[in-house]
Amino acid sequence: MTIGEIKKIVNGEGNVDNNIKIKNIKTNSKDVKKNDLFIALKGKKYDGNIFIEEALKKGAICITDKDNNNCIKVEDTRDALYKLSNYIRNEYDIPLIAVTGSNGKTTTKELIYHILSSKYNVLKNDKSENNIYGVSNTLFKLNKDYDLIVMELGSNHIGEISELSNMCNPTLGVITNIGSSHLEYFKTRKNIFKEKYSIISGMKKINLIVNGDSKYLKNVKCYKCGLNLNNDLIAYNIYESFEFISFNIYLDKEYKIIFNSPGKHFINDILLAIKVCLNFNIDIKTIIEKIKDFKLSDKRMNILKYDSNYIINDCYNSSYESVCAGIDILKNIHEHKILIIGDILELGKYSKKIHKKLNKKISELDNYIVYTVGNFSKYINGINFEDSEHLIEYLKNENINNSYIYIKGSRKMYLEKIVEYFEHN
Repeated sequence: MTIGEIKKIVNGEGNVDNNIKIKNIKTNSKDVKKNDLFIALKGKKYDGNIFIEEALKKGAICITDKDNNNCIKVEDTRDALYKLSNYIRNEYDIPLIAVTGSNGKTTTKELIYHILSSKYNVLKNDKSENNIYGVSNTLFKLNKDYDLIVMELGSNHIGEISELSNMCNPTLGVITNIGSSHLEYFKTRKNIFKEKYSIISGMKKINLIVNGDSKYLKNVKCYKCGLNLNNDLIAYNIYESFEFISFNIYLDKEYKIIFNSPGKHFINDILLAIKVCLNFNIDIKTIIEKIKDFKLSDKRMNILKYDSNYIINDCYNSSYESVCAGIDILKNIHEHKILIIGDILELGKYSKKIHKKLNKKISELDNYIVYTVGNFSKYINGINFEDSEHLIEYLKNENINNSYIYIKGSRKMYLEKIVEYFEHN
């Protein structure tokens, strides 16, 4: 694109040479080079305008909402980001698969990417970069070499999924489930459903694949995957060990699926990925092979063996549903278990109720002890600590052997510090 074209797209003005061709679009001034476009975004805790001079010295052209003779001025830089992202997305007539839901978004997106990459050149957003900035930065990487896009869309406030959908215009939408994540902002699960379902907002033609076991999704008119008989693609003959899960599906005939991580909660994610990839003409044998060699992302059900202990590192993030799923895995283990559970955040007025609710689930286990970290997890029966550092100090005096240690909490609880302690001790 040229500066002249960019001015038209973002409704900007300025005396920057319209004939300059832009190489890349960046939102981080550290990454810019000569003839890159730098968008000076603003947030509650930062103002990208303070980095404009740094970007200009590197030879970049800047978009700002301030008067600057060397920049393109717009009314709102966030709106400019949106318009440029949508323009670039629609410059490439390729399918875009958008994945949303309360839990399992990243695993489902990564699994879809892993399988589709066996046949196509696929663009995806890295890790969980699923807000307007992460989605935009992914779209800015688009070029003619890509065949498909797999995009995770996240939200913790009403209206975000609709905005992202209208920005990236999905051709296929995937909804993993409707859970309790971010109840503080959404207030009710019905509102969470409405938010996730708004993934259809940017679709020219509604095309959805959903988890039909989820209460709010089972009546949606679309293709459904799950364990219950109301679904189109059904998992059955389920077997779970500490090393893997397996189940059967029926297509033209019966097939066995093996996933090398424990956790029945992954089955719905796997089914969604299977259906998506069948839609893109990946043969079922390849799908089965790719599922079997798939590895979960860091801090998601990573099983580590140290001496006589097993550590289950599941501390990337947390929700009531995902903690329950982890506890279900421990039910099959009769050796000594240590549960380290940190706060589930962004539950608002439901925080106390949901943390207390976990006591019933935990009581289904035998031979265990519970350590909790944080202000809300004190409502879980166990020994409570203010933060990870205090728990680590306590653990230094404990002799832990022949135990399965499950570590789970919201990202801001920094429970990975506890994992690191076990790794080095």
